[in-house]
Amino acid sequence: MWGLDFLALAKYPDVALREFPKGFALGCFANTFGDALPAVEKIVASGRCPLVRVQLLWSDTHFFSLADIPKAQEEARRYERLAVKYPKTRFYLSPFCEHNIPNPDSFLDLVAPNAPSCSIINSPFKGANSAKYKNEHHGIGPRPKGPYTYSYDGTSAVDDDVMARKRQHRRSEVFFFWVPQFNLRKKTKDPTPRADRKAVPTSDLIDSLIYLKGNAGVGIKLPPNYLWKSHADQHTAPVPEFRASKPVLICPLKAERFELVASNGQVVGILPYSGPFADGRHRYYLGSFGYHVAEKAIRIQGSPVVQLRVNGKIVGNINPAFRAGNFRS
Repeated sequence: MWGLDFLALAKYPDVALREFPKGFALGCFANTFGDALPAVEKIVASGRCPLVRVQLLWSDTHFFSLADIPKAQEEARRYERLAVKYPKTRFYLSPFCEHNIPNPDSFLDLVAPNAPSCSIINSPFKGANSAKYKNEHHGIGPRPKGPYTYSYDGTSAVDDDVMARKRQHRRSEVFFFWVPQFNLRKKTKDPTPRADRKAVPTSDLIDSLIYLKGNAGVGIKLPPNYLWKSHADQHTAPVPEFRASKPVLICPLKAERFELVASNGQVVGILPYSGPFADGRHRYYLGSFGYHVAEKAIRIQGSPVVQLRVNGKIVGNINPAFRAGNFRS
């Protein structure tokens, strides 16, 4: 099952409800960004969401103690009531998100009785995996043994080789996509304090993440030192600048423009020159979201993979919706 890890859901309930795709799982924090339960209930009540995973507690230090148990129990009871009210939706509760607990089962055992209709999930950082409960794996490390769920949480899906990651975690029960805007960050290393973050995800950004559940296509290839970044960094919030999350080509060649060309010769996208890049290469921005152009290519030729052309010469093939060339994570 695919999922969207809307961790700061409490701050953007309307766009999350409007764009939530049928059959996807929902992930969120219970209270780290405000109370998410009303937003969770609206999405569940829509009938589109078969599974919810809630991170009950978060600590910036990843440290939890027995003093945190009462709060985890309280949150578990709140979501137990929701699970009883909506029995067709499965509820997974992760009491301690990305913990450093060496003996998590003894902690989880104290929370589990408070939510008998829910499944308890163990979410370690440098803490131990559980021998009793289903584990959740985050980021890019090796997958755990046994049944587990996966989330990109902390690693931007649009900067990764998402096709390789999907293959790596093909046996995960749920595969959650995540980008920094789901936590109200403009980009992964945005230092803005949590209370001051305003980078709410847009409808197009959410749709571009949903699109990543599909296949990138075959024949994707770029010359050395070329980067197709499917989602350019965002720099302004709450309203993102025009270029934010749209594709940018970074390459050593300076030209008036690059073109994206379908198999019938039709130009489906134009990237005008946009100036030098910090490392001496050059930048070219696409004016549309990458998945928009990929969908147009599919309508024309049955495939999202298009040719990259400059000065009349084909130099590579890309799927505009997927990063190519090299990967950040």
